[in-house]
Amino acid sequence: MSSLLTMPRSRSVLEMPAGAVMPSLGVGVDSKSIEARLRSIRQLLTEPVSNIANVRDTDLTGATLPEQLRSKALSLKRIAGAVAMHLTKDWRLKLFARIDELCSPEDWDEPCDLPSEQSFSTFLRMIIYLHPTRRPGIGLSNRGHFVAAWTRGSDRIVIECIGNDEVRWVLSKITDGERESGAGKVSLHRIPDVIAGYEPEELFNDAHRLLA
Repeated sequence: MSSLLTMPRSRSVLEMPAGAVMPSLGVGVDSKSIEARLRSIRQLLTEPVSNIANVRDTDLTGATLPEQLRSKALSLKRIAGAVAMHLTKDWRLKLFARIDELCSPEDWDEPCDLPSEQSFSTFLRMIIYLHPTRRPGIGLSNRGHFVAAWTRGSDRIVIECIGNDEVRWVLSKITDGERESGAGKVSLHRIPDVIAGYEPEELFNDAHRLLA
């Protein structure tokens, strides 16, 4: 499998009912940011986005490798199709094409684990939650986890989607001429909080490359 660098491959709020009425948050930049976060959180709690959080990895014991990879590709596309309304047609088609590339028997590295549906569901939920306007590079780890990477110049963030809404992130950024870096493992809902100090907006946002 190719290397990752080339990329071939608050709790009480979360638990509120999706239709719950939130208190007014006032006006201003901070309140607008909070409102956007709450909208994203509520979106994760509503169907069909909430349904894909419960997918499980299929057992393909006994099938040949090409059969396993074809089955995985179909399963991943079905999961993405369930939340197609959150993706533009162009983005969806390119995502499907990327799935086909990652599940190609000709390019598969035998020791690697098959792509994980749980990881892919976490990837999709993360994209819907963060709603970045730049498409990430998408690859697979040796454990079958989907990996998303955003790069701008020498700045970079890589997020490995472990599954069950857990992610592992690594960020490197030049600030005032000095390189800063950080890493951690968190729930996807915590990503904006833990990376906020690195001001990652330029990595995620690009008005000329809309994700959805």
